[in-house]
Amino acid sequence: MLTTTLLPVLSALVGTALGAPAEVSPRATAEIQPTAVIQDTHWSGQNVCNPSTLQVTRTNTGHDLTTLLTFTYPAGVAGKQCWLDFNVPASATVSPTGAAGLAKIDVFRQWAPVNTCPSQGNNRDIQLGRLNVPGPGKAATWDVVYNGYLTSKAPCPAPGTVVGIEFVGVGDAETVAWKQSAGFGARILYA
Repeated sequence: MLTTTLLPVLSALVGTALGAPAEVSPRATAEIQPTAVIQDTHWSGQNVCNPSTLQVTRTNTGHDLTTLLTFTYPAGVAGKQCWLDFNVPASATVSPTGAAGLAKIDVFRQWAPVNTCPSQGNNRDIQLGRLNVPGPGKAATWDVVYNGYLTSKAPCPAPGTVVGIEFVGVGDAETVAWKQSAGFGARILYA
């Protein structure tokens, strides 16, 4: 009787005291999806607003596509850490050209977000870094970081702040195409 009564109580106490196992790396509590997306076609000057498929294409013929992303920070970011993430959906198209078998994307900050269509250019400012895109269903990683802005965890800006990011292809012939959805695509994470 004593064993059957104490065993569940002791198990509950030990479980409560130990808690859940700690994560190796802290995860984001939320994400910010783009509030506006523009596909910038460099060869024709035409832009596509909020396309269903986002694409970064680099060719050696000058028919390049870049993706302009606008993010608006919500109230929940106050006092949190923010960083840029690119989680490539399994349904994405990734055609790498590098010797390592990775597609690469250069990431730029915009001096002013481009959130109207047609846009008057890309407002490209400083290069933040270069992402390695290993393929569909995998998260991109930073190959090179030139600036700490969104390339690592840092205090989030004030709620309501609007920022622009541009994804640009690297190399002679590569394509990365994806559909944005919760948990996938280009997003700002915060925790």
